[in-house]
Amino acid sequence: MAGGISASTVKSWFQYRCERKTRYDIMEPAEQSAIPLLSDQREQLWAQLGNAYEDRIVLSLGSPVLRPFAGKKVLTEEQTRGFLTGAKTERYAWQMNLRPKSAPLLLAGTSLQVRQTKPDLIRVNRSGARPVFSVIDIKATRKATAFHKTQVAFYVRLLELALKELGVDAEIDDHGEVWRIPDNGTAEGADYQTERFLLAPYLRMVDKFCREQIGAIASVPVEPGWGGDKTFFHVYFKCEQCNYLPHCERSIAADLPPERRDVSAVAGVSHEAKRALHANGVRTVAALAKAEGIGQRDGVGWTLQRRADQLRLRARALVEARPLRSREEHSFLMPPRVDIAIHLVVDHDPVDDMLTSIGLLVRKGGVDQPVIEVIERADRAGEADAMCRIFTLLLDELGAIDALNRAALDSGAPTSTTHIFFYEPAEAQNLQRAIGRHLDDPRIRAGLLHIVRIFPPEDVVPEPEFRGAHHLPATAVRNVVEQLYALPVTVSYDLRQVSAALADAALIATPYQPEAAFARPFSSLLSIEVIRGLREGRADSPDAIAVGRDVAARLAALSSIVDWLFAADAAERGAGASGLQRLNKKPFIFHASFDPLDVVDLDVLRAMEVLESRAGLLDALIGLAQPASQRRDAGRCIAGMKMTANKRHGGRQRMTFYVPPESLMSDITAGDLGLILTDDDPDMRLDPTAWGDCAINLWRRRPDRPERFLTLDMSAAAFDGPVFQQMFNRSADKSVWHIDRSFTDINGPRAAAYIGALIGSTQP
Repeated sequence: MAGGISASTVKSWFQYRCERKTRYDIMEPAEQSAIPLLSDQREQLWAQLGNAYEDRIVLSLGSPVLRPFAGKKVLTEEQTRGFLTGAKTERYAWQMNLRPKSAPLLLAGTSLQVRQTKPDLIRVNRSGARPVFSVIDIKATRKATAFHKTQVAFYVRLLELALKELGVDAEIDDHGEVWRIPDNGTAEGADYQTERFLLAPYLRMVDKFCREQIGAIASVPVEPGWGGDKTFFHVYFKCEQCNYLPHCERSIAADLPPERRDVSAVAGVSHEAKRALHANGVRTVAALAKAEGIGQRDGVGWTLQRRADQLRLRARALVEARPLRSREEHSFLMPPRVDIAIHLVVDHDPVDDMLTSIGLLVRKGGVDQPVIEVIERADRAGEADAMCRIFTLLLDELGAIDALNRAALDSGAPTSTTHIFFYEPAEAQNLQRAIGRHLDDPRIRAGLLHIVRIFPPEDVVPEPEFRGAHHLPATAVRNVVEQLYALPVTVSYDLRQVSAALADAALIATPYQPEAAFARPFSSLLSIEVIRGLREGRADSPDAIAVGRDVAARLAALSSIVDWLFAADAAERGAGASGLQRLNKKPFIFHASFDPLDVVDLDVLRAMEVLESRAGLLDALIGLAQPASQRRDAGRCIAGMKMTANKRHGGRQRMTFYVPPESLMSDITAGDLGLILTDDDPDMRLDPTAWGDCAINLWRRRPDRPERFLTLDMSAAAFDGPVFQQMFNRSADKSVWHIDRSFTDINGPRAAAYIGALIGSTQP
């Protein structure tokens, strides 16, 4: 159990929660070589960025800073002693080595040592009776996370020990600090934003880890050969930043037989799910594919219970090396066909918090028209200009469709539908945040309101209207593929893997095949190495032309997948089925509630209200589109009920149902808004205009009644109406009744109407 830990070990644990990585970090180099471990020893780009950012900030500090001597990386022992005891008068100490001479109590019971530990800065305030020391960490990041704060807490524990060893009577600030990239700034200069945080909760986390977990992790055997490494690990997207990824990747390699391929290879398996699978003897892809009933076993956890069937199907897809249809009958995320498909690819630089590229491909009449903007410099004005050029083209397309459809509706000619497609939800979110960064730009404000005109606020009225559901404008294609298919891939959010699996099955013709510099193990978005190389003009990095080629390749692959989904839906309908894609798209027409030529701040506020309401409605429809068993297992549906009583009481219809045991754990309770009763007909539960015809009130359970029975009521008018009576007549004697939670937005329409009234009152 010999070895050592540092502040990086602590931070890494709370960042990854990976026992294997922590165990390897503890080992001495000679131990690692004896295994041997495959590791990437190159300095990570994040570390390079962080070091450069830290150097600029420390150099810019106006107060005196105690620095290491020339050619040295840390303060000498004499410098450290002088700063802590007051013999040195500088306010800050940079790169102090806090390695203690005595064994820290927090590592009691282990033979682990503390390795060289260097906080970025220690600040001292000697104005009071006792000096007060503060620990500061400098991070080239946009947010101080919990794992950053635990690193500061570990520094504090070692600083406490150092002061004690020197006999210094001093205080340590009860707050730590992280200096990070400013919210509205970049990482290029020396500006920083301070985040102060209370240390107490993070000190408890560090103490618990060091006293209860690190010793057990350090004692796990790691020996050469197959099966000699007993450390628990899980390969997933966060591992891309880990030096040991080449070592762990071997366990999920595609050339391994399914009987030896680690269960981490199955897309969607989490740390917790893998632990539960291990506890039940399921360690490989082949074992998971055969593990019938794994979700019903005791102690497997809620997540695995809900997703067991889906994960087993994905394991089968890997075993059989082919796509398999999921048990979900359809998706509400995408229409069955569109006349004009708009595809978008968006890349984001997390360091400068800016877009790096935007790709737009409009397909109409079988013709592709790609347009690509690459933002080479960390320039907010350049980002706004690129968005305006893309949005101008997009809105020109929508405007032309609007004009054609208005004319067609007047003349009776054929109309056109249109829809927007991203691959990843993150791309849409990054584009939305970019719009938010430039709301002070009148061009972006007008463009935002043009986009909001897709969501007509005049349709945001109380149920049962909700006609605006038909205007939901965008789809994240990855989510559609995940809903309808299990693919032989390790991660479904990697366009490269997904498109390659579909091409191998002869389902699409244009997979994404990145050039070597753009290949990533878990994602197809631009890597931080490519982005920073482009921004910094590195000779060994892809230039803007190469980035443009990569964006074009992703647009082509995205378009190919969208075409395949349309074709799959058409084939289902041609075979007499109801189809895979259920989003009902009407001919596209702009709605004129907002006037982009007369923009005021209240317009923007009303636009945000409308978007938020539409997002909530879409989330509800996505959930309702899932099979009853999946909704039930997620606690969002009381499924498979049998009606046992049905009586009229005044203007209400009272009904009692028997609830099967598997539906007793639902989160639905009396008092919930928006509850609907259906026989699970998708044309009912996925039609917001029908929700008012099957709306119910759930009664609170009476203490004297068995839990397996529940009572509800609905208005007599709804019960007697044609919508509910159609279900009642075909379902009254069957155990097919389901209670679901729909979407109810009480405040959104009122807020939008109120803001609209304010707009009216401010106009001349």
